Amino acid sequence: MHFRFLMFAVAALAIAAAPAGAKPTPEPGGANQARAVAGSLHAMLFNGQARIKKMALAKPDGSPAESYADDADTTWIVLRALMSNGTPRVLEMTQFSASIVDGDGVAVAAQPDKVRPAGMVTNIPPGGAWHETVLFAVPKGFKPVKIVLVSANPRYKSFRIAIAASDVPS
Repeated sequence: MHFRFLMFAVAALAIAAAPAGAKPTPEPGGANQARAVAGSLHAMLFNGQARIKKMALAKPDGSPAESYADDADTTWIVLRALMSNGTPRVLEMTQFSASIVDGDGVAVAAQPDKVRPAGMVTNIPPGGAWHETVLFAVPKGFKPVKIVLVSANPRYKSFRIAIAASDVPS
């Protein structure tokens, strides 16, 4: 009886000392962990709150609201889009946090005063639309591959908008 117990104990120790066959659980996080609706600059995207379509990249138009000129270190890129209320209620929405990202994942955030309309959109009826303009000051030679618009309300997904090289203004 004592011998059987000893054999059982040795076997249990051998099993406990054997390496586990399961792979370790990866650490959460990483470059693309934000919940987002992904699509191209030429798609219509919807995150449950807002629709975005008719997107295009351009240079500032020189108007008083866009009187920014490139210099030796910086170039300006403007995202223009038509956005609309995709909810059945009047929309009161804090504007998105906007970033433009290159192929290495380097993100350049738009300053809050460069996202227009500034601050909020208000009193947009269901299906009602507005023009969205986001100005980005990027380093010379910056090659954008996507724009990320992060919703102020975590209930709604962000937008991850892919940019082709041919979409970037020269």
